[in-house]
Amino acid sequence: MSNTIRPHVDGPLSIEGDFELFAEDGTPIEKVSQAWLCRCGQSANKPFCDGTHKAAGFSDQANVTTDYRIKRPVSGAAGPGVRLTIRTNGPIGCVGQMRVTGVDGSGWDGDQANLCRCGQSANKPFCDGAHRDAGFEAP
Repeated sequence: MSNTIRPHVDGPLSIEGDFELFAEDGTPIEKVSQAWLCRCGQSANKPFCDGTHKAAGFSDQANVTTDYRIKRPVSGAAGPGVRLTIRTNGPIGCVGQMRVTGVDGSGWDGDQANLCRCGQSANKPFCDGAHRDAGFEAP
């Protein structure tokens, strides 16, 4: 699969492939083939990583569950790329064929996922709704 998302140990998500980032209101942010996205919730340059995870003490072993299922699927198919919607005060909504690969080689393949960007999910790199209880705020 050519669209890959990789969580890094105690660090950001790297994305590689055909990705388009959008604000929640549909405003295009950027089209990228490679980027580093914040998943600690502390970057001053959200949704992009600025290295703050180091000082913030973000900790995650970057494993990926293979049985993740999105709770609220959206209708409509994406093209060959992945549409990343940066949800206000919430996760990154992903629509399109992708592979999320852990450092241990485990992987999840699918066409819809919500990725944690608050750093609080118990199911990282996927969102479990912890941003609501944590009071996460980010555009």
